[in-house]
Amino acid sequence: CGRQFVKNNQHTKSKYLKSLIKKALKERLSLRAICRIFGVSLTWLQSYAHYFWEQTPEDLGITKGLARRIKKLQVFGIQADELWSFVQNKENKQWIWVAYDPVHRLVVAYHIGKRGIEAAKAFWNKIPNVLRHCYFETDDWDAYKSIIPAKKHKIGKDLTFYIEGFNATIRARVSRLVRKSLSFSKLEHWHNLAIGWFFWQFNLERQHYI
Repeated sequence: CGRQFVKNNQHTKSKYLKSLIKKALKERLSLRAICRIFGVSLTWLQSYAHYFWEQTPEDLGITKGLARRIKKLQVFGIQADELWSFVQNKENKQWIWVAYDPVHRLVVAYHIGKRGIEAAKAFWNKIPNVLRHCYFETDDWDAYKSIIPAKKHKIGKDLTFYIEGFNATIRARVSRLVRKSLSFSKLEHWHNLAIGWFFWQFNLERQHYI
């Protein structure tokens, strides 16, 4: 029949090995590094990673009930900022817009794209409706002024230290966001899904403490 069979097939991965690899996908390791550590092929790992990335919910697990709780317990404003990233080459800049709740340490929304007003509007539309009535704290980037009502907008670099710290956490844990790295993304589709999946998993970890 033209098929080849192997006695004592070792191609099946154990649940334990898969669980370790899933954890490794959330850390600052390139896909090829994970392959070297766990002895799996790049083709298999890409398929495995894509399976998880494609499950990322649009709301990142921020349900309506959780969003209302965030608003009710708001102490600081929802903080927003952008991270620089790129796909394939540094000329193809992809800005990661993040809305962050500093009290519960949750990512409430994100958008990846350009850095202008249109991207800002797309980002704003992804923030849960109930949270759009909260106070927002940003730096002086003009695009924020086009989407956040002036009465709900506090501006100043001294106000965004929580999200600045979170940005450092993201870069420390996501290899494709390390500025000098061989782990950068080659396709925008998987870049977006991989970043979104990391945010979702980060939220799931944090919800155990809420």
